[in-house]
Amino acid sequence: MFLSRLAAAACAVSLFLSPASAETAPTGTSAALLTQAAQQAEDFAHYRYAYTVEHWTRNGENETALTLRFDPRLEGDARWQVLSPAEEALNKPQQKALKQLRKGEMEDSPILYDSLDDMIGDAELVSESETEAIYVAQLEDDDAPKDALEVFITLNKPDAYISSIELKSKKPFKPAPVAKVKKLVQTQRFAAPEGDGPALIVTSEAHIEGEAMFKSFSTDTRQTFSEIEQVEVPGEDTE
Repeated sequence: MFLSRLAAAACAVSLFLSPASAETAPTGTSAALLTQAAQQAEDFAHYRYAYTVEHWTRNGENETALTLRFDPRLEGDARWQVLSPAEEALNKPQQKALKQLRKGEMEDSPILYDSLDDMIGDAELVSESETEAIYVAQLEDDDAPKDALEVFITLNKPDAYISSIELKSKKPFKPAPVAKVKKLVQTQRFAAPEGDGPALIVTSEAHIEGEAMFKSFSTDTRQTFSEIEQVEVPGEDTE
């Protein structure tokens, strides 16, 4: 399962945001703003979002680029509409990337950081200035050993929102007997909220390198989000 998620790292920017239950909460003014930011996202978590994404992947020397529009109001594969290049003109790597997107877990889940409300309970303040505070949380994942992953959460204090979330591997780990992850870095950046709305994702970048099936791999992914639109999906209650 972990290997397939590695292959589609950029297609699931929230794949590791499933933390253990919180036991204690950080204290202080910055901690209150952090809790407020997480709650603001949680308040909008029941909405769905359409968006345009520029998707880029590099695997070794091979690069793939696509621009797509995701709309949860449509059904099946139609939710992902290829804007550039034309879908009938896609080469094999582009077709594979599109297939991974359509089969993956990405959809509109990474638009908000609503899964942070539990994680921040165990977060520790590591640095602070007048404008931002950085917290770190240890992350447990079924496919990684304990203490292998950590998340850095950057709080924008003046606007009370989380400006970035960075997942890092602390050490190499083996998600499967035939695979070893030597380095993993995944960064999500968010824009300041507009009005009473939530902070929305701007970019997601990931770098993963290691070995699988006795072969080395190095994968970079980048996604840029735009034209994000809150929508209502037929048959779903958004109240």
